[in-house]
Parts: sequence; C-alpha cells; structure tokens
Amino acid sequence: ATADKRKKFEEAIKLIKASSEPIAMVADRVDRFQRGWKETVEFDDLRRNGQVELHFVRQGLVIHRNSDPYELMGWDAHVMFARAYVLQLKANVKKGIKGKLEKGQFPGYAITGYKNVAVKNGDGSITKEIQKDEDKAKYVEMCFDLYATERYTVGELAEKMKDLGFRVKAKKTKNGNGDGRDITKSDVLSILHNPFPTGEFYWPNPETGERELYSNKGTYPTLITKKLYEKVQTILASNNTRHNGFKKNNFKFRGLLKCHFCGSTLTPEEMSRTYAENSKSKNINQVYYHCSNGKSLVNSDYYEKKFGTDHSGVRTFKKGKKKGQTVISCPQKWWKEEEIEEFILHEFDAMHYDNEVYEILKIFLKKDYEKRMEEADKSIRGLRNKLGKVGKIIDGLMDKIALTKDKRLEEDLEKRYNNLKKEQEDLRDQMKSYEDGKGIDTDKTIDAMKLACDLRKHYLGLPFEKQRELLSMCFNHAVACKAEWRVNGGKGKRVKAKSLYPVLNEPFVTLQSVNLLDEILPLEEAYVHNAELTKKMREMLASQRECRSNTKRKETEASPFP
Repeated sequence: ATADKRKKFEEAIKLIKASSEPIAMVADRVDRFQRGWKETVEFDDLRRNGQVELHFVRQGLVIHRNSDPYELMGWDAHVMFARAYVLQLKANVKKGIKGKLEKGQFPGYAITGYKNVAVKNGDGSITKEIQKDEDKAKYVEMCFDLYATERYTVGELAEKMKDLGFRVKAKKTKNGNGDGRDITKSDVLSILHNPFPTGEFYWPNPETGERELYSNKGTYPTLITKKLYEKVQTILASNNTRHNGFKKNNFKFRGLLKCHFCGSTLTPEEMSRTYAENSKSKNINQVYYHCSNGKSLVNSDYYEKKFGTDHSGVRTFKKGKKKGQTVISCPQKWWKEEEIEEFILHEFDAMHYDNEVYEILKIFLKKDYEKRMEEADKSIRGLRNKLGKVGKIIDGLMDKIALTKDKRLEEDLEKRYNNLKKEQEDLRDQMKSYEDGKGIDTDKTIDAMKLACDLRKHYLGLPFEKQRELLSMCFNHAVACKAEWRVNGGKGKRVKAKSLYPVLNEPFVTLQSVNLLDEILPLEEAYVHNAELTKKMREMLASQRECRSNTKRKETEASPFP
C-alpha cells in the first residue's frame, strides 16, 4: 500500500472506470488498501458516481454512493491512522540507519567479496555482521592489483576474471541463485569504483538524502589499501589512454614503453616499406613505436640549453593567438620493434640463473620467508594494540563532543578527533601492508626463479599472446631513450643516445638485486661447502653488477616536462 507504483491496483482502477456496472472492492483493513490520501480523492469520485463500493472486513465498514457522513469520517480516520503508521515507520527506519552509520555499519547487503552473516551471541540474541567472503575476496583483490598495472582494459580484465572462474551473484529465480553467473564488464567497473574494500562506503544521508562517504570504523575487514584504490581511480579517470581507441592490430609491446624525456607512452604503428630486391620492389610491413606526446608548450629554455636551437622540434609561432610561444616536440626518435625485443632479450639474459644456484636460492628464500613472517606477526601485534588504544580515545572524544556546549572546546576536540581518525586509517593501512606481505606465496616466487633459469628460451618458444603475458608478468614498464642533440647549449658536438631501462615486477626485482647473491654466498658456504659452486656464484655476481652498470641511465639532468 506504500509503493509508488502499484501495477495491479492501477489495473483494478482502469477496470472500474471501464465497467458499466458497480464493482465491489474488498480488503481486510483500510491500511491494507491505502496508506495515503491520493487514493481517497480518486475513489471518492468513483463512489459518488456509483461505480465502486469499498468493503473493509475487519473494521465492518462499507463505503458506497449513499454512505452517511459518519461512515465517511470513519474511513478518513482509518486512513489518517494508516498514514501516521507509515510516517512513524519511516522515522524509525531513518533513525536505525543513522545509528548504523554512526557506528560505521553498512546498512545494506554486502557487496561482492563480502557476505552477510548472522552471529549468535552468548545471550541468545542474533547480530548481523559483514564478513570477508574467502571464495570471492581473492578475485576482488586481483581485479584491483591487475588493473593498477595498466596492462588491462576493463573488458580484458573481465575476460581474465571469467577465465579464472570468478562468478558473481545472479538475480533470484524460482530455483534460487544457483551458482551465480559469469562476471561482466559492468560488474568489474562496479567493483573498481566502489571504495567498500578500503573500509569506506557511500550511503545517502538520512537527513538530507545526499550521497556521502562514511568510514566503517573497523566493522568489517578491508581487502585493499586506500593508496591502491586511489591509483585505480586515477587510471579509470584518465580512461586508461594506453588502450583507448580502436585496436586494429595487437602489438607485442603495446602499453609497455614510456618515454624517458616526457613520460608519455610510446604508441605502436604498422607501416609498409618498399625495398629493392634483385631489381624488384618488395613491400614489407614494419612495426614502429613513437612517443605519443605531440607538440606541447614546455620549458623551452631547458630544451634550447640541452638540444640547441638547431633541434628540429623547436619552433616559435610568428603570428596568431600563439604568437611568441615556443612549441617543442619530444626528441624521442622512432623505435623498430626488433630493436626493442633485442633489449628485452638482453634483460632476460641478465636475469639468467644457473640450476645449481637456483637450488641454493630456494634454501635462502624459504629461510628468509620464515624470518619475514616472524617480523610481520610481531609488527601486526604492535599495530593492533596501538589501534585499540586509538579507538578507545576516539570513543571518549565522541562522548565529550556530544556533551560539551563550549564551541571553542568543541572545535579543539573535533580537530583532535580528525587527527586521531587519520592516525587510525594510517595504522590500518600499515596492518594491511604487513598482512599482504604475509600472503606472499613463496612457491610462486620459487617458480618465477625457476623460470628465470632459461627465460630467453622460454619466451622465444611461446606464441604471441603468451609472450605478452610473460612480458606483463616480468616488467612493470620500460623507459625508452633514443635521441640525439648537441651539447654545450647546442654549440658542441652532436651526441646520440639509445637505451632501454626495464622496470621489473616482483619477484624479479628481488631476483635481480645485486645484493641477493651477496647474502646467498655466506648461506651457501654454511650449508653446501661447494668451492666450485661458490666460484660460479661469485662470477655470476660480478656479471650481474657489470650488466647493471652498463644499463645504468646516463642521463642525469631533470626532465623538462612536468
């Protein structure tokens, strides 16, 4: 009776209006028939015209064309009581929601990754809580982690999650929810936009109705950090420009390369070149990568000092609205795909580990994992104790703020309250980072290390799509530098630079650390006592250091681009 749209009720009204004979409508009580005045206005006209009779069984009330004033007044009284009941019900619901929000409790159903659980208390009462859904929470975390790498569009991420077996709750059917349904692009977008896994949620303010952000105050566990969530929002806001537009061709290093000079992404482009071969022309398709940063208004003084006035990208507008402004195109030159792959293969060679060294690394990593777990547990215990103390202080401040009537004291208390809330959030983020560290799968790290034993051969033996997956697994991105300029403010000799600096993902960052073998050597000497293997590891360490020094960035001046 309180619904805005009552389809069956409206159909009944149409039937009454279309009927040539009076129709009797029977209801148990008035509040089962209506809880507002809008129905009274419409049915009073139908009653006066003799088109309808209203029978309310429990109240023994019949309203018809010839009803006396007392019967009509009784109808109005029952409608008034029904309306009062609805208004009181709304007030109670608002009051309940407001109380939940103040405690940090989410008033609605849990989102994907969480579940609503009824917990039985010691006194026999039931408390409803939101708890982590172990089966689906890992997929929600994976959605944020993978999208933050900027390797996937939302559609590609949805397909990957579908392949991994991520299923979301389906709409209720006659046979129940079943096993749910496959995740879609809109589901992934909903997950990525929702701050719920960070410990915050949006809900309409019970008083104003405006959508506001609330803190959960620790009433349910978090899945991701705020820093990761904000990074994902930044990528979503920029529409993930690496993958925007139509993809006619799927290029091997698309989205992987960044410009050393301006930080923009290098864009792939396929071109057809004609070559002479035995007095005959031959067309060959060649893939090139170029900086996506077009002509921009940047620090022209820096460029003129670094590249000289003869740099082809520097020009000044002589007329029009931009008269006097200097436009500079990025000096990054075009890369052939084969040139990039040559650098990547060189990096794979630098990541190579001997099988015997691999066995020693396994011992080291397992012992290091045990040590890290002990330190993480100790840190988490300390943070949890500190978090509890801060929570008690916050509760005390809330009581003081509610009771004080001194505005200056209230402002001071609110300032302290906000500082403590920020400290509380920082402590939760620290706990989350330690818990994430505990969740590192050592077996996966060892598998990655095994892969590094012959990474070049493995890469070359894979099909195109699998090669892209391997590149995404190993590298976060690669910084490209290919340009030429004159030194000494454009008056000196012409200098050329051509280098690629890959930025690795974990666990390859650790595996490539020059300090890793330094730490392994004492362990190897203590457990294995193999002089030949020690010599081999020392040679490998020297080779890695040489490789690192050769690929070290020569460019030391700050970039002219913001």
